[in-house]
Amino acid sequence: MKRAEILARLGFTVPEAAKIRVIVDTDAKNEADDQYAIAHFLLSPTMDIRAVTAAHFEGKAGTGDSMERSFKEIEKLLELMEIEDVPALRGQKGPDDTGLSEAARFMIDEAQREDQRPLYVAILGAAANLATALRAVPDIGEKITAVWNGGGPYPEGRPEFNVMQDPGAARALLSSSAQVWQIPQDVYASFEVTLAELFSRIRPCGKIGEYLCRQLEENNLREFDPDFLLRAGDNWTPGDNATVAAFLMNRFRGNWYTRPAPKINGDLTYDDSPGGKEIRVYTGLDMRMALEDLFAKLALAYGNK
Repeated sequence: MKRAEILARLGFTVPEAAKIRVIVDTDAKNEADDQYAIAHFLLSPTMDIRAVTAAHFEGKAGTGDSMERSFKEIEKLLELMEIEDVPALRGQKGPDDTGLSEAARFMIDEAQREDQRPLYVAILGAAANLATALRAVPDIGEKITAVWNGGGPYPEGRPEFNVMQDPGAARALLSSSAQVWQIPQDVYASFEVTLAELFSRIRPCGKIGEYLCRQLEENNLREFDPDFLLRAGDNWTPGDNATVAAFLMNRFRGNWYTRPAPKINGDLTYDDSPGGKEIRVYTGLDMRMALEDLFAKLALAYGNK
């Protein structure tokens, strides 16, 4: 089925001028929340999803196959959502993969297309795929805005999961000519819900709703660590949905500022870099608006299926 047919179930249309080109770049099998963000992007009609690209999480996995696992998870989600016309693409296999993956090649080709609309790359994990594309063809950065879920809180910074997977890729992104909208850890960590809310609002929404909830429950049972501050046992932080929120919210909110891109130190803290390019740093996002939007879109598209 075409994505447009799924979007028609929402029952409303959006202005053509509001539609933007987006590539969703995701370490989809790392844990359980990328899946929610992928579904949210695919159900948002203002977003012309050009592809969903698989990112590695080798800093955590160390198995050499984390990107492939992400790729298979993307394929599974597309199948459950009944969407056949959005490509899933393989990315870099790890920090030491210097080849040009199909994801990186697609980003280059999409940036070089004659299309007047901006190209956004929503980075939900390691920045390896876009960093590889930017290293290969630096000029494409002038046509790309990276919406980057990553980096520790300002001003000091600290080790943060997405940067930890590939610190060199994060540094390459910040030193490139691409625009960067950064959503640091303290902001995406505010996207908190309980399992009860997810199960009551999302589980009834067809095969995709059932899968989203069950795979999260399984991950929570398998990986729960009392010392991990984001988890209490019956809560979850779907932090990758913060990247969707950055597109949904109006531009009068005053919820970001610009600053020179920092230097990322060896311990993944920040140092000031006065000569760094200006980046946008978010200070807050409307978690409730974004999650209610996800609940509503899933219900409209799949609630009675």
